[in-house]
Amino acid sequence: MFREMKALPKSILVGVGALIISTLGIQASDELAGVSGRLSGLVLESQGVCGLHEVPILFGSHSVCMDVYEASPHTSCPYEQIKSEVDTQVNIGAEACRAHSAPSLDPWKYVTYTEAQQLCARAGKRLPTNEEWYKVALGQTELDACFLSQTLELTGTANCVTNTGVHDVVGNVWEWMDDTVTDGTYKDRSLPESGYITLVDSDGVVLTTHTEPDARFGEDYAWVNSTGVQGIIRGGFYGSGEDGGIFSQNIAVPLNFSAVGVGFRCVRDIL
Repeated sequence: MFREMKALPKSILVGVGALIISTLGIQASDELAGVSGRLSGLVLESQGVCGLHEVPILFGSHSVCMDVYEASPHTSCPYEQIKSEVDTQVNIGAEACRAHSAPSLDPWKYVTYTEAQQLCARAGKRLPTNEEWYKVALGQTELDACFLSQTLELTGTANCVTNTGVHDVVGNVWEWMDDTVTDGTYKDRSLPESGYITLVDSDGVVLTTHTEPDARFGEDYAWVNSTGVQGIIRGGFYGSGEDGGIFSQNIAVPLNFSAVGVGFRCVRDIL
C-alpha cells in the first residue's frame, strides 16, 4: 500500500494531506468552541447515533443527543394537551406515558422539576445541564423569530432554530435545567441579586447584574432567590418580551413550581 501511495503524483498526496490536516483542525476547533460544528455533527449522524428528532451535540468532555423540539406528551399519554397540573399528574400515573420530541405538537407545560426529570427518564433521557443548554442556545441568531411576545405555539412552528438545528430554546416555554441552586450558591459561588444580566460564567449562569438593561446580553433578566433549594429555568416564555432570550434565567423557582409557561426538553448521553 505504501508503495502504491509513493507512486501517486505529489500533487494528489499533498491534497490528501491537506484534507486530513483541515479535518483535524476543524475537529479541534469544535472542541475549543465546546459544541459541535457541521463536520462533527455529520460524523455522528452518519453513524446513526441519535434517533428521530434528536441532534448530536459534541462538547469538550462528552456528547449528547439533544431533542430537537420542546417536550410534548407521547401518544401513549392520556392527555396530549396539558391544560393543568392535574393533567400532568394523570399522565405520570400512566406507566407508558413519557416525554416525546416531534414537530407541530402542544409543548408540555404545567410540569415541575421532578416531573420533568421523570418524564425524560421514561424516554431513556435526562434534563440538560446549564452548560449543555447554554452552549446550544448561543447558536441562536434569529431571536425575532422566537416566541417572546406572542401566544404559546406548537413545537417547531417558527424559524427559531440554533445552528445545530434545535428549535425554540428561546421563548415559547421556559425549560427546566438539571442543575439546582442551594441558598443562592451555584457550584460553590454565590449568585448576585436579581437584575439585568451584565456577565455570565462558562455555563451561562449569571455572575453580575445591574438595574439597567445591558445590550451585550440581550437586555435579558435574571431572577435569583438566595434562600432554600431553587430550580433553574431558562430562555424565557411567550410572555417574557425583552426580558427573555439566550441569557434569560429564573433561579427563583421552587422545585415543585409549575405554570402555563414552564416546560422542558430532554437529552440523551452518547456512550
